[in-house]
Amino acid sequence: MEIPSSEFLESYEEIDGMNIGYCRYGNGPNYMLTVCGAVGCYAKDWPLTSLRHFDPELFTIIGIDPPGYGKSRPPDRKQEVLRCNKDAVICVKLMERLELTPFTIVGWSEGSRTSIHVAETAKGKIERAVLLATVTRVDARGVQVYKGLRNTDQWLPAERAPYLKHYTNEFLKKQWADNCDMVEEAYLMLGGRFPCHDALPKIACPVLMLNGGQDKFCEDPKSIFPKIKNVKLETHLQGGHDFPQKFPKWTAEKITAFVKETARKQA
Repeated sequence: MEIPSSEFLESYEEIDGMNIGYCRYGNGPNYMLTVCGAVGCYAKDWPLTSLRHFDPELFTIIGIDPPGYGKSRPPDRKQEVLRCNKDAVICVKLMERLELTPFTIVGWSEGSRTSIHVAETAKGKIERAVLLATVTRVDARGVQVYKGLRNTDQWLPAERAPYLKHYTNEFLKKQWADNCDMVEEAYLMLGGRFPCHDALPKIACPVLMLNGGQDKFCEDPKSIFPKIKNVKLETHLQGGHDFPQKFPKWTAEKITAFVKETARKQA
């Protein structure tokens, strides 16, 4: 599909009986799929204001709303431990349907867990993976942090505002509570390891990890390093968990440099 490089489009594809919403930006030769975080959507976590920091002549970027989020509703999201495994299947099928393979998978927070599964299972269709604010394990302290955040009515208005631009208060409240319960389930039933944790050694493509130096949610990214064959770490010292939204120019610059660097090595 030929479109002007600067144009932003929103559309749907039916995949496995579900209407999957997505956006498209740019018309470049480097294909990229972005995946949102928990109770997110592409409009919240990968808005056009962020995408515009990427060169539209260099990239074709697809932002997906995973099943149950954003425009990929109804039905609403079912929060479960294996949800990112299932999302990974939809991600690959969407890019195949759009004839945009091989591609770079880019995921933030929960979306980074989906990206790990994509990188693990879609060999031959993935050129590289970018993992932003990645969490593959949770300990007792982490569970308590999530419990403290479970009731969104107790959040500051400024903390709820980004979500309420895209969702009702009722949706946010239920989905976030269910998400916190899922995290506790992973701790109690899986020893604190999300399924993606055991997938890390199976990733064959180059990996860029981006983190915020002030992120209170993430484990030490260096603990993930030994499990990935080819990985590079970049840290925004002032960034928190939401550094991609707060510092989109820095994020785009790091991703762009990584794509160019790995493309030269693969040539």
